[in-house]
Amino acid sequence: MSNLTIEKFWLRRLAALQRTSASLVKGWLFEEAGLPTFREAPLHIDAELCAEDDEQTSSILLVSAPGAVGKSTLARQIAFASNAVYIDLAQTDPVGGNTLSGGILKSSLYDIWKAEKTAVLIDGLDEARFRVTQAAFEAFLSDVAEMARGRNVPTVLFGRTGAVQDAWLVFAANDMTPTVIEIGFYGAEAAVDFAMAQVRTVKENAQHEDVERAAVSLLLDKLRSQTENDGDRFAGYAPVLRAVAERVGRVGNPAALIAEINRGEKPVTLKTVISAILERERGKLTQLQFVDPRLRDTLYSEDEQLDRLVSRVYGLPVPGLPPMGAADAQTYSNALNTWLPEHPFLDGAMAASSSVFDAVITTHALKAEHSADLAVQRELRREAGANPFLAEFYVPAPQTEKPLRLPPAHVGILYGSLRARLTLGDSASLTISAPEGAKDEEALRAEVEIALARRDATNPRVLQFESEQTGVLRLGSHVEDVEIEAPHATVEIGPGPEAVLVAPISIQCDALAFTSDKVIAEVIAGRPENAVYLEARSFSAPQISAVPTVREKVNLSVSWPNAAAHPWTAFSTFPQAVADPRVEEALRRFRKFVISFRSHSKGSLARFRDKLDHDRMTKGTGQAVLNKLIADGIITPTGPMYFLNPDLLGKLAGASYASVMSREFSKEAIKYVTEAIG
Repeated sequence: MSNLTIEKFWLRRLAALQRTSASLVKGWLFEEAGLPTFREAPLHIDAELCAEDDEQTSSILLVSAPGAVGKSTLARQIAFASNAVYIDLAQTDPVGGNTLSGGILKSSLYDIWKAEKTAVLIDGLDEARFRVTQAAFEAFLSDVAEMARGRNVPTVLFGRTGAVQDAWLVFAANDMTPTVIEIGFYGAEAAVDFAMAQVRTVKENAQHEDVERAAVSLLLDKLRSQTENDGDRFAGYAPVLRAVAERVGRVGNPAALIAEINRGEKPVTLKTVISAILERERGKLTQLQFVDPRLRDTLYSEDEQLDRLVSRVYGLPVPGLPPMGAADAQTYSNALNTWLPEHPFLDGAMAASSSVFDAVITTHALKAEHSADLAVQRELRREAGANPFLAEFYVPAPQTEKPLRLPPAHVGILYGSLRARLTLGDSASLTISAPEGAKDEEALRAEVEIALARRDATNPRVLQFESEQTGVLRLGSHVEDVEIEAPHATVEIGPGPEAVLVAPISIQCDALAFTSDKVIAEVIAGRPENAVYLEARSFSAPQISAVPTVREKVNLSVSWPNAAAHPWTAFSTFPQAVADPRVEEALRRFRKFVISFRSHSKGSLARFRDKLDHDRMTKGTGQAVLNKLIADGIITPTGPMYFLNPDLLGKLAGASYASVMSREFSKEAIKYVTEAIG
């Protein structure tokens, strides 16, 4: 456990705060009680953004974590312990330039704010960002900066990784130096303690607590061994621990559960934990007296339970009953009316009780024909609040030799779920490409690759899928680190008030559509791959009338018929084809090599060698181009990585990352690749 605990850190930095009897504005409150099951997760300072001991003096603290790690729970517990005001931005009015200053005045907190006898813990940066425009969000953060400036008592903001990075940049532009604190995952011992606290909420009787603790510990050990790519991250996730607690807390004989696990009858994964909970629910059938006892063998299966849960969460018609006699139908209907509202996957009648259970229900909805469209719309509306566990249930584990077939409409949803698991320093990229040289129906296939690189891992985790270029590739309104080269595909970006494009992005497709009202192009500070390129044979954006907003020196370029018209005029480009087909192909390979590089340590651009050495990259003229880039030192092999030297790329090949991305090849670049292929 770090020293950034409530007792050692938060209460010292938020000392001597006072509660008032004044009526607070909507979404602001004093927490009246702590959470009995609360267990502190480890916290640490992000060393790349913060200097040593900044957390002891900084007037703004940013608390970051992936989705579902427990930011809100921590914020509420700190608020209760310290008497700070808890602000839930999901419940307040949409943020703007006087959200904090105006709220302090309207809540009669101004005097004790000036006396540093009150402080605020602002939760929900992600939700706030996607309810307003970028300009309104930045105005809100500027207001926070002004109100926090010079104070010894910090103002604290909580958000997912991406929102915190966004906020840090805005505060830095306001001459503030916020400290970034990251919530970690529960270690082995703390995870068991957390899960056991949850077990007691499921089953108050602690008569078998030692055996239950042993069962929890064993399940978590097995989960860690099955999820070595994520290590303690996965088995230290609070929603996962709640699922394990649900499994142990509802079993009648925990010793029998331990024996079953030790026999190794089936692997312990999150999916098998979920299946066991559903099977335990199905056991309620033994309580019913059916005229036809054979019904107990078919009713309330895992699929039937999920069908009924989907109907409740999505407001769909209740599934009908299987064929049975009138008396049995009445018995079963009465039971369902009791069981479903109390189902462990639900919190009340219409919402999932945890992110894990929500992911189970959503995955089932996405894969069922009658609910798939509703589920897609619901998930796309989550924007940066994607469920980090959806991918865990959507993608079979381990994957079979044949890649999973992924509907085009689900690509952005799955990618968003995987990105929701990223912590500071992690990265993810999405690549969609057409099979080269394919004909007829095969030419309409699409190959989908999602690469996940952990900051502490030596190799990325790569997930590969098959999809098709028919249908619509729906990416959502927050698009980051995406490369699409699919000449027959339709790509849709949106919905939402704004489409946020975070470089690097390269999209080359048949039809491109924006369903948002506005476009913003940006890049994470310090990343040299600062280009967004959009190319299509046809383009539709009926709701966009304003010129796209370009931030942080992003190079935005677009190419489609009438791209020179308002509001895209300043960004239009029309790459010219090269007459020689071999040179044209070599330029495509050259481009693939350059734009595949991503930020590495100390601002360098790197890529794992396996990526560039793959047949897809080196086929045709590719190997000759790569050989010359290496021979000239533009690309340098070091261990398992290739590194790109942007200075030599400009000096020797007359190119930059942005120019190559937008397919604006200079005479020098064309000459360079021509020499490479002889």
